Amino acid sequence: MTGTGGPLRLGTRGSELAVSQTLTVAGRIEELTGAETELVRVRTEGDDLSIPLSAPPRPGAFAARLRDVLTDGGVDVAVHSFKDLPFAPVPGLRVVAVPERAAAQDALVSRDGSGLAALPPGARVGTSSPRRASALLRARPDLRIVPIRGNVGTRVRMVRTGEVDAAVLAAAGLERIGRGDEIAELVDPRIIVPAPAQGALAVEMRADHPMAEAVGLVDDPGARLRVAAERQVLTGVRATCTTAVGAYCELEGPGLRLVADLTDHLGVDHAHVEIDAELGEDALSAARAAGARAAAELLEVAR
Repeated sequence: MTGTGGPLRLGTRGSELAVSQTLTVAGRIEELTGAETELVRVRTEGDDLSIPLSAPPRPGAFAARLRDVLTDGGVDVAVHSFKDLPFAPVPGLRVVAVPERAAAQDALVSRDGSGLAALPPGARVGTSSPRRASALLRARPDLRIVPIRGNVGTRVRMVRTGEVDAAVLAAAGLERIGRGDEIAELVDPRIIVPAPAQGALAVEMRADHPMAEAVGLVDDPGARLRVAAERQVLTGVRATCTTAVGAYCELEGPGLRLVADLTDHLGVDHAHVEIDAELGEDALSAARAAGARAAAELLEVAR
């Protein structure tokens, strides 16, 4: 309970995807803690599609309003797509859990079911992500990148109606709303390196909330380790919300492998690194150290 006898209020954006992933977290909280839960839909600045794609970047647009409502006590828990969460913490808030992670890879949705290599010459591929666009053009310089945005359904519909020949989306988003059958190909994470923490969720609460420890039971240690390494790359390269940076971590036995990629940032035209690291007793610190090392190697290209 919230401490006042009512249900635990989970804040979420109103999109189909956000509601779906928040309901998943709510179910796990109820299962592991016995607490009742209630969803509270919060409209965020990132949901305003009237703002043109050419407008100045708005760091953390999807997360800021949720965090404000959480800080003010309007909700007890905020569920974020971790990749949308700015690296800098908010005083008084903490990520109490990183639940089991969905697929981290990017997915190609195409009109005829073709994979990336089989798309016709000059195919129009929709994405508004600088990271995805730069990786697509390295793999297929002939492609035409078309800026698109909107929820998952909107972007898939643009493929099906022929506005674009294909689009790249997070595989996790498609799977979470039951549209995994739209995926023509899971793109090799070494061709399009996923966004740091893609496919992971962040369950954030006020640090002094009486249910914080209980809600922490939904944490998945493996997911937290992988995300820690990937997000450390963000801070290491001093990324902004438009930086074309990718990071993908896999746990391998007693260690990890981290792939990271950076394009057109701080004097780096393009850099790609793959590193292996042992985790040891303090696995979380080792994961962060691996991320810091990857970031340093990416920036070394500019020196």
